[in-house]
This record gives sequence, C-alpha cells and structure tokens, in this order.
Amino acid sequence: MQNVQIRFAVPDDAPDILEIYAPYVLKTAITLTSQVPTVQQIAQTMQDVQRHYPYLVCCIADKVVGFAFAGRSRPHEAYNWNAETSIYISPDHQGRGIATALYTALLQLLRLQGYCNVYAIITLPNDASVALHKHFGFNELTLMRQGGFKLGQWRDVLWMEYRIPNCCDPNSHGRPIRPDELNQNDVDTSLAMATALLSGAQ
Repeated sequence: MQNVQIRFAVPDDAPDILEIYAPYVLKTAITLTSQVPTVQQIAQTMQDVQRHYPYLVCCIADKVVGFAFAGRSRPHEAYNWNAETSIYISPDHQGRGIATALYTALLQLLRLQGYCNVYAIITLPNDASVALHKHFGFNELTLMRQGGFKLGQWRDVLWMEYRIPNCCDPNSHGRPIRPDELNQNDVDTSLAMATALLSGAQ
C-alpha cells in the first residue's frame, strides 16, 4: 500500500491530532477530559511526552488518522519503569487495523527503552478498547466503579496492566533509556514492521 506510515509525531501533526481528539472530548466519555486543548497545547504535550516516551502517529496520504503515546503513570521515582498508554483513531478509519499497528510499534519501543509495566485506563463501556488490550496480553487489574462523571453520567473506569516480557533489569541502570537514545536501526525496524500490518488500511 502506498503512502501509509507509522512514525514519531512532529509538531506539525498537532492540528490533525486535535481534529481527531476534539470530538472524543466533546461527544464521548472515552476520555474523561472535558476541555478541548489548543493546537499549541497538543504540540507542547507531544514535546513533553517525547522526552521519555514514544508519541506515534499513523498517516495515510500524509494525513494523520490515528495517534498513540505513553506517559508517566505516577510521579514518584519508584514508578520510573511504568508507562500509561493512550490511543485515538479517526472514526473514518476505525476497524482497519490501525490501532493494532500503532500498539504493536508502541509496545515494542517501550520494550526497547526498558520499561516493564504498561497500564491502560479505559472508561466503560468501550468493548473495542478492552478487546484491543486483551489482544496484546493486558489483564484486567481493577474496576473503579463510578470513577468519573462526564456528560451527565457516572462512568466506571477499568484499569488494565501488561508486563513487558524480558524487560530490562532496573538494577542495571537508573532509568529506562530515552527515545532519542534508542538504536535507530531498532526504531526503523519496529516502525516498519508495524506499518507492514496496514496492508488493508486504506
């Protein structure tokens, strides 16, 4: 398939990312965020995330149709080996394997960085997200009953967890390595393998 790519996000992607994200904020409880960010805030979040975690986009014909990233799960140093993930796909491109491809790349990069535990926090009901995470080996950890209130209703929130196989020994160095410290060949291979999954995405 021509002109389909999974790659690291760049600031110029912020308008496309906001176009995808804003309807989730305004019309759904998939994100419990209630305030639509600005393009500048999206770009700043991207920059902050990429100091320590991958922030990926899927592009078709140079248009961002989905994005996924990881972030810090808790502020304390003891949690340095954990990551919390987020993923959003344009409604026009759902059901084409884009979420699977993005998560394939995201989890592989987190493994290469040396992260050990990955957490997903899912507002219910969201059968597609639960199924995606189970596909990658996430297990249900706990259910926060009425954990959030949005769009006039209380929402249950499911926590899921994934232990990355063969993650680095935290005793071997003080922190996971940064994205810009990864071996470029490893990065290119991870992104190319994920992109290859998108043969039917258009």
